[in-house]
Amino acid sequence: MTAAFDEFMRQHRMTGSEKADGYSPSVFVDLSEEEKPIVLSLLLQELPWSADWIWVVAPDKAEIVLKEWIEARRGDPYRHVYMAQQSLVRHTGDLRYQQQMVEDYPGYHDEMKHRVVDAIHYTPVNVETIAFFKYVVLEDADADARFAAAFSVLDSLQVPDTAEYEQLLGHLRSEDVELRAAALAQLDQQFGN
Repeated sequence: MTAAFDEFMRQHRMTGSEKADGYSPSVFVDLSEEEKPIVLSLLLQELPWSADWIWVVAPDKAEIVLKEWIEARRGDPYRHVYMAQQSLVRHTGDLRYQQQMVEDYPGYHDEMKHRVVDAIHYTPVNVETIAFFKYVVLEDADADARFAAAFSVLDSLQVPDTAEYEQLLGHLRSEDVELRAAALAQLDQQFGN
């Protein structure tokens, strides 16, 4: 076995905060062709957190593997399927996976919704994502999701960080739906979306 494989295995066995730090990119660099399938099988057990590493170990299989994993788990309110979808968007540029993230959003448990909003925020900005963020700001009951969407819509529209930005952010985060709607109308008027 190579030193890279030994180091991968050491990192794979970590727990707690060390495990949360993730893998070092160097553990994938010098893997032998015989070691790569072993590493891939271990990474598959860690999906969706390992999604981006699968592209490094098996770039020719990554899209197929991730699509199969997603299809088997879409609709589960507690699975982090959005992470694998975000990886697919990042590595393929295919916005169908971004659309899946938007479509799946209502099915997630409230405690996960802000993470889904953040994941969508880190995919390419377009009319659909901006509309999604506005929808969440206006309609979602979850305050954390609304906060994430408020930040995301301001960032997506490239609103400069000024006193007006702070005021808009405050209004978009408000519990008062009329205040949120007025802030969104102001954004439409000033930034054309």
